Amino acid sequence: MQTRADDLREAYFDTRVLSARQHDSIVKLLTIFAEHLSMVSNRIVLQEQTAEPPVIVRAKQFIAEHQAEELSLDQVAKSVHTSKFYFCKIFKKATGINFTDYLSRLRTERAKSLLLNQNLRISEIAYEVGFQSLTHFNRVFKRILGQSPTDYRSRLAGTSV
Repeated sequence: MQTRADDLREAYFDTRVLSARQHDSIVKLLTIFAEHLSMVSNRIVLQEQTAEPPVIVRAKQFIAEHQAEELSLDQVAKSVHTSKFYFCKIFKKATGINFTDYLSRLRTERAKSLLLNQNLRISEIAYEVGFQSLTHFNRVFKRILGQSPTDYRSRLAGTSV
C-alpha cells in the first residue's frame, strides 16, 4: 500500500518540467487573461441594467458627462431632483456600489485607455479624468487595479519599471 509520502514523491517526479521560455509564455498568457478578466468585471460593475430606475439612468448620464470635473454626491443628487440620502440609498441598491466607488471606477477605466498614449504624463491623465490630486489618483488606481498607473503602463508596453 502506497503512503502519502510515496504519492507526493510520485507526483513530484511525474510533474512536467518547463523551459524558462515556456514558463515566461505561460505567465504572460495568464497576465493577459487576468487583465482581460479585470476589464470585463469592471464593465459589468459599471454596466447599465435595463431594470434601473430612470433616476439612476439620468444620474449615470450626468456622471458620465461631468466625470472629469470635481463632482460631488450633492451635485448629482440635485441633478436628478432627489435628496442626497435618498439618492445614496437607491444608487447603491441599483448599482451594487456606492457613488464614490462608481465614480472612481469610471475615472479609472478612462485613465486605463489614456495610459495607452505614452506621450501623456500620468499627472496629465489624473487631472484629465477628474482626480484633484496625483496622490489620490495613484491610491485609487492601485486599490481598483492592484497596481500603480506607472506599473500598468509599463506592463502594457511590455517593459518593467
